[in-house]
This record gives sequence, structure tokens and C-alpha cells, in this order.
Amino acid sequence: MELALMRSVLVSELYMMRLEWVMADPLPHVDSPYPCFRASAAATREPLPPAAVARLLADDESEVRTQMAQRAPHLVDVATAERIDREFRPVKHTTWRPADVLAFPPEVLRRFATDADPRMRCLAPRDPDLPAELAAGLAADPDHTVRRAVAQHRNLPESSLIALLDDTDDWTVHRAAGSPWLPLEQMELLLLLADL
Repeated sequence: MELALMRSVLVSELYMMRLEWVMADPLPHVDSPYPCFRASAAATREPLPPAAVARLLADDESEVRTQMAQRAPHLVDVATAERIDREFRPVKHTTWRPADVLAFPPEVLRRFATDADPRMRCLAPRDPDLPAELAAGLAADPDHTVRRAVAQHRNLPESSLIALLDDTDDWTVHRAAGSPWLPLEQMELLLLLADL
């Protein structure tokens, strides 16, 4: 059992490793059979030809695609950005996701508001002009991470924001309570309840 655990740790470390000598001369390693070589090639500071960038953005490994997208977000089209974020599977626990560096236009963010995947619905509130009806729908979402994501949106209807103060998820309640759009009387009530 101990040997299996050690092997798992070594594989994980190898997967995350960035090799300086590959980053210095990335082109020969773009098609390497080893993911850490391809991820290192994607992490290079050297400019890569468009074909190499496209190959790394389409890689089978999430880590390679993500590394290339982080390195050159300006070269990632919207469809590729969506695919990369949708398929993102971090090796270690992180709150970071590719959408943190890849921009989506408002029409795509609004489409995400009704996506089947709650991870994608969480992106919809990144549209500062998200229509109120979409924001209200997200505030009533069955997934607490979606409700939390929309809790401080400026276009969230007042009634939906107030309803989030009684949410079953504590973090959603905290975000709603900290919203700058919370009506003054609700803020005063929260202060009174907190004995402040």
C-alpha cells in the first residue's frame, strides 16, 4: 500500500513539474508523449508558432490546455475558451479556473446562466449587465455555488437578494449580507441582529 501511495505522489509531482530545459526549447516537445513535457512547452516564454499553440490548446490533458491558455489568453477563441474551462480538472484543489484569465463576451455569459453544468452557471454573474431575470433565476438555483456567485450582482432584484439572507448555505448568506445593493433597512436589521 505504501508503494502505491508513493507511486501516486511521484506521478502527481511529475505531472505538475515544469522543466526549464523544455521551456527554453519548447518546439521539439509539443508532441511529446509525456504530459509534463507538453505542459512545459506550453509554459514557455518563447513565442510559439500558431500551429503549436493550436496543438497545445487541443491537447488531451487538461493541464496542458490550461497552461497554454494561461500563457497566451489573447490567442484563445471563445469556443476553445469555453471547452478549456468546461473540461478543466485541476490536479490539486484550487478555486482558480481558466475563466479567470479567459474573457467571455456578455452573450456567452448570459447563455451560461441556463447551462446544465452549475460550474458554468457560476460564470454568468461575471457579466456586469446580466439581465435581472437571469440574475433572479441564478439566485433561486438549486446549487449553492451558483447562488453564492450571484449574491452580490448589481442587477439582482431586491427580493431575490433579501431571500438569499435566509439561504441554507452560510457563505451565500455572508455574500448577500455584504452586498452593496442590500437595502438600507436590511443592513440596519443585520446590524441590530449582530448587536452592533
